[in-house]
Amino acid sequence: MSNNVPGGHGLLRRFRAALALCILLGGLSLALVSNDRDGFGWAVLNELAVFAAAGVAVPFYYDLFLRDAERQRFLEEMGQQLDARLCARESSHGLTVHAQGRPSPTEKAEFIAGARSQIIEVGIALRSLASLFVSRPERDLVDPVRRLLSQGVNITYVVADPASALVAEYARSIGEPDLPQRAADSARQLLEVARRFDAEGHPGRIVVHVTGQLPTCYLSIIDPDSEAGRCRTSPYLPGVRRADSPVFDIARMTQRDLFERYVAYTRRMLDDSRPIA
Repeated sequence: MSNNVPGGHGLLRRFRAALALCILLGGLSLALVSNDRDGFGWAVLNELAVFAAAGVAVPFYYDLFLRDAERQRFLEEMGQQLDARLCARESSHGLTVHAQGRPSPTEKAEFIAGARSQIIEVGIALRSLASLFVSRPERDLVDPVRRLLSQGVNITYVVADPASALVAEYARSIGEPDLPQRAADSARQLLEVARRFDAEGHPGRIVVHVTGQLPTCYLSIIDPDSEAGRCRTSPYLPGVRRADSPVFDIARMTQRDLFERYVAYTRRMLDDSRPIA
């Protein structure tokens, strides 16, 4: 049978607080009374009063105010460590899930930074990608891409053909009739970006393709023919904002079969595409 009484801990806490306050006030009062009094007895009483006030009040107020804060800090740090361990465990298996949706521009730049030869990005419109070049500070994507091009990395952007009947039907089915126009605008903006980089004379190049296929997901694949290849993909989910769709990072080294399926998907998109100039 439990001896716990509802509200008992709160009552005990209030009693301890009142007791500590009484001892503190009593100790301080005795210390004030005995202060500056002559005689051994008054000196001893003064020391005992100060000791009682400090010895009781300091531990109590530490327990009341500081221990809970330290406990909360400990729990927060423990949660951060567990999250980091979980992410590391997922990464060690070659499959990382970003359940919160689209990663930040900084994280995107970090993802592509390790490319050695080729990057291919596929999407219906790649509007978010185009906006990173057009409306964000150059440090977010322009500078990282410039470094890759200067190292000889080639980049291919593939968007859906705005004139395709598949795109028009898909746009109608999801209630976004302006989707073909957005795809055309993105392709034009990406082509302008490619021309600006071409003018800088880098060994690597950007090319823009339109595909007759209908991309069913966003895909960014890094060095598809390398053992160190990686890809990032996010499905297009009707009813879910594209920025909120889950994102998956896949490493070829530990998820070979899964990675090869996305390589095959990319090849199909490219086979049924044409460059625009």
